[in-house]
Amino acid sequence: MKKTFAFLIFINLFAFCTISAFSAEDSSSYDELTEYARQNLIMSIDEPCAPVVQDGFIVFTAAETARFVGIAFDYENFRIIHPFQRMAHYESGDEVVGSVLFYIVRYPKQLEQISYRLVIDGLWTTDPLNANTVYDSKTNVVLSTVKIEKLPDPITERLENGYVRFVYYGKTGQNIRLGGTFNNWDSYMYSLREVKPGLYQIDLPLPPGTYYYNFYNGINAIIDKKNSNRVFSPDGKTASVITVK
Repeated sequence: MKKTFAFLIFINLFAFCTISAFSAEDSSSYDELTEYARQNLIMSIDEPCAPVVQDGFIVFTAAETARFVGIAFDYENFRIIHPFQRMAHYESGDEVVGSVLFYIVRYPKQLEQISYRLVIDGLWTTDPLNANTVYDSKTNVVLSTVKIEKLPDPITERLENGYVRFVYYGKTGQNIRLGGTFNNWDSYMYSLREVKPGLYQIDLPLPPGTYYYNFYNGINAIIDKKNSNRVFSPDGKTASVITVK
């Protein structure tokens, strides 16, 4: 999915997706970063394509020629048909130059594969944009499938190129800095870059040795919550530790 000249506008889109794509249980853990990632995905939809898995979501699309498209999932026992929404493409002014049907869902985290069926203009079918299918002996039908690759969360660690990647998780839009024994605790020398919503990183070349460090937001020092190796100073402060070999 990529952006083109078209402006993607649908006023009631976000409200609809929040209601239809998330259960009451999901909404209790729905946060600012999740909403930010979801809206970015929605605004990146350009044309129909195979399902896209990203940031805990799956985006399904369909051709604009269909009048109605719905989707049903195996983890819901195919009991619910979730309707796609239509997103119009505008070139300039109010002139519509095309559209795309889509549905975005936050999938259950424990799943490694999702099977589903589409109903297009009243007819049940596999996803014509997805070549991956599986035969379900229970229902005696062919289902479309999406594999979900489980990638480990980035952590502060030494890279193969001799650099150390420092990783911080938090709210999006922050100015996160880094200080430690490698720069005499100057907390204004290094600023982390937000590489994804709420994920901040910086790579530093560090020679072999043991280093103490903290992240900083304003004047507040923050330990690396993903790193359990810590030390305590005589004044009761805590610092994270990394050893480079």
